[in-house]
Amino acid sequence: SEKIVNLLLDAKSGKKEELTFKIAYSTETSGDVSFESLSKSYIKGYALYAFVTIDSSYFNAEYTFKLLEQERKEMDILQDIIADMQEEMERMKKGSKTGIASWYTTTPSGTAGDLPMNGAHLEPTLKGMVELSQDKKTITIGIAGLYKVSMELNHTQCNGAGHTLHLRVNGTTIATKMGSNYGGYGQITRILELKKDDKLTFNTNHHYGTSQQHSCFTVEKL
Repeated sequence: SEKIVNLLLDAKSGKKEELTFKIAYSTETSGDVSFESLSKSYIKGYALYAFVTIDSSYFNAEYTFKLLEQERKEMDILQDIIADMQEEMERMKKGSKTGIASWYTTTPSGTAGDLPMNGAHLEPTLKGMVELSQDKKTITIGIAGLYKVSMELNHTQCNGAGHTLHLRVNGTTIATKMGSNYGGYGQITRILELKKDDKLTFNTNHHYGTSQQHSCFTVEKL
């Protein structure tokens, strides 16, 4: 037949059939409907109409599909919302790389140089974030990113003058607290962009006696 001949000719020339897909909305419930007579915008209560047209040299057809809006209970909608929120929270948790670690020092009065982190207020909460050296004086960054680094060194004695406390990255001093009068150095905090294998040390030229309760050195990945 003529349609078979046209099919063979189209196949030989590499032509493909044309398929169109259109959607519209309406409250129509019976009878024939046309795409031009329907609304292009959705209003509550409207049904969805899908129009599929096949146009080729050997076959022509148009199909209309009507999809009614389904009424849903408020509990079903709420459950879907909760499920979506839980899924988003799980996605955020998987993508989150925040963590924190905090130490203290118990070095005796008169100590100078890089301070050892003798104990932990809080062990690292993110695996691979930081690593403490064997002598506990150097903190090596394991995950690059933005960090908040803070140090606080107070004394068990209430005197001292002309002394300094330094925060150093790779041996370079980037923060200093001067003057230890009246019990200690207080707190210094810095926000730093750190690379993997960067090294942090907390260094002083002198301090009086301190303890777990009097010192805190914290590294937090933001």
